[in-house]
Amino acid sequence: MEIIRYSKNIILPNKKYYIALGVFDGVHLGHQKLIKLTVDKARKNDGISMVATFDPHPDKIINPESNVFLLTTLEERINLIKELGVDVFLVIKFNKMISKIPSEDFISKILVDSLLVKELFVGFNYKFGFQGKGNTDILTKYSKFYNFKTNILKPIAVNNTIISSTRIKDYIKSGKIEKAKKLLGHDITISGKVVPGKGRGKKLLNFATANIEVPSDKIIPVNGVYLVEIIIHNIKYYGLMNIGVKPTFKESERTIEVHIINFNKKIYNKKLTVNVLKKIREEKNFRHPSLLKKQIEADISIANKIIAKNN
Repeated sequence: MEIIRYSKNIILPNKKYYIALGVFDGVHLGHQKLIKLTVDKARKNDGISMVATFDPHPDKIINPESNVFLLTTLEERINLIKELGVDVFLVIKFNKMISKIPSEDFISKILVDSLLVKELFVGFNYKFGFQGKGNTDILTKYSKFYNFKTNILKPIAVNNTIISSTRIKDYIKSGKIEKAKKLLGHDITISGKVVPGKGRGKKLLNFATANIEVPSDKIIPVNGVYLVEIIIHNIKYYGLMNIGVKPTFKESERTIEVHIINFNKKIYNKKLTVNVLKKIREEKNFRHPSLLKKQIEADISIANKIIAKNN
């Protein structure tokens, strides 16, 4: 998959482009269906499949005080979309200038003139252009004028629940991991760099942990202990992730740390990808570190039983 940054001077090869347009935060099952339709149509017609997305999230520019939290970072979106067989991933930098483009100009100057759209694929509630005045009706109207086709995906439901990024965020924030995963169609992912902690894990508890630094706008599950899969240099390991404020040590800053089972290498400053598999327990306050150590041993025992059952 080729990754391109949009500019007004972009020159694409003269091909037929089948474009899925949207933010695609989470790349959930609805997004996946839309993108797969795009890829299939492009392949059947000897065209190029493209996912065109925005970064940062438009709401961060339009409503800077709205505290937008994301299911996926741009890098995570790229990795998930790459697996769907897309030819080109186009990133449009969303800024104040882009936000003020009238919907008609967005269609004519960006989609038609710059991106050479042959067919467009969007969700049923897609909005675009200045003040969000552009919608699927306008896309359908102008596509006839500019001689391209607009495909509108209807709402997708799982067990009578309409899939939406907002609903998935609510599930994750409340610790309903399984419900979130059913709508996502993949594991909840947390990726970030390993940063120094206070060293208590190894010294006091004899369980080394890696503290992970993640973007401040990333949705993080509710505090607790989770069974996770950790990917380091494309190698998968199992482990436990603790999210919380470490009440046993009277701290207040929320942190994310992972203990990788049967792993003893130094990984400071390495990039980790953590896939959340299952919540094991709530965060607890222990009267003494020795009690916490016993609990971690029990957590690892539970984790190993789940791993053995699923492998």
